[in-house]
Amino acid sequence: MALERSLADALMARAAGGERDAFAQLAELAGPVLYRFCLAHLPPHMRGEAEDARQECLLRAWRRRKSFRKGGAAMTWLLGIAMNVVRERRRRRPMVSLEAADPPQAQAAGGDDRLELLAAAIEKLPPRQREAVTCRFLRGMSIAETAAVMGCAEGTVKAAVFKAIASLGRMMRHRP
Repeated sequence: MALERSLADALMARAAGGERDAFAQLAELAGPVLYRFCLAHLPPHMRGEAEDARQECLLRAWRRRKSFRKGGAAMTWLLGIAMNVVRERRRRRPMVSLEAADPPQAQAAGGDDRLELLAAAIEKLPPRQREAVTCRFLRGMSIAETAAVMGCAEGTVKAAVFKAIASLGRMMRHRP
């Protein structure tokens, strides 16, 4: 993991200088991570857009490569771009109810599964809290990495995670 990070940083530094081959290697290395990140942050009814979001993230990264700070963390920078892409896509698409998004067989086959309930509860969180929880617990990112991706202070991430956990606890206790 640390080797991948240092390789990504070196490739991004070269790509920032205009090396297309370095960026192509970076895209190959980071592509699966960006895809999983987009998939995790898109609501269930938009999961089919994860590949498009990944591609858009890489396109923006190439166009903005000169804004990458030398010595910066390439993956954190790329995930920040991915977060912005996902936020924009969520804003553009109307929300659908969870009942409408679930196929009938999933509802009939024991939709009372705790993981499904937790995923539904996470979707109901305000955007900042949902992003913080997803980065911290589903992606395994540190507070500092989450703050960098979300574009906010570490204290903001800590507060968002705290509020999200409290809300999720209430939602899970008071489920129908």
